[in-house]
Amino acid sequence: MERCNEIRVPSEEAVQLVEYCIQNGYKISTAESCTGGLIAAGIVDVPGASNVFEEGYVTYADRVKQKLLHVSVTTIQKYTVVSAQVAEEMALGTAQASGADISVTTTGYAGPEDGEDGTPAGTVYIGTCFRGRAESRKYCFDGDRGQVRLQAAREAMKFALERMKQIE
Repeated sequence: MERCNEIRVPSEEAVQLVEYCIQNGYKISTAESCTGGLIAAGIVDVPGASNVFEEGYVTYADRVKQKLLHVSVTTIQKYTVVSAQVAEEMALGTAQASGADISVTTTGYAGPEDGEDGTPAGTVYIGTCFRGRAESRKYCFDGDRGQVRLQAAREAMKFALERMKQIE
């Protein structure tokens, strides 16, 4: 069996998010599509994350978003799966399923291909739900697939922290 000698250094975004949640007694959960677990991985890289991280979902397929997070089929059909509306429904569903104080979600096209509807690769919607209020933002990232996913994960953590500070 091979041992992993790679040392992961937590990102500044993850450290700030975890520390803020610890200081305020908040629990956090994630549901990720295009980022495929990078947000959750970033959070658990931070010492003390076990005090605040509840659970994380990778909901890549539409049917999984519907089944686990109760994203409406109608919403997906009307707005497409890569939309503000879906990001917000994912955030609400994650908060309800986990009981977390803050949830953060991603849905997007990491690339290299554009979406079937012509939405450019690099388009990502990040959703959050804090104290029962969902909000989303649209981002357009440059770079290859890995770069888009990493940028989206970092921006998601920043957005979650901003939302908590905004509403308090």
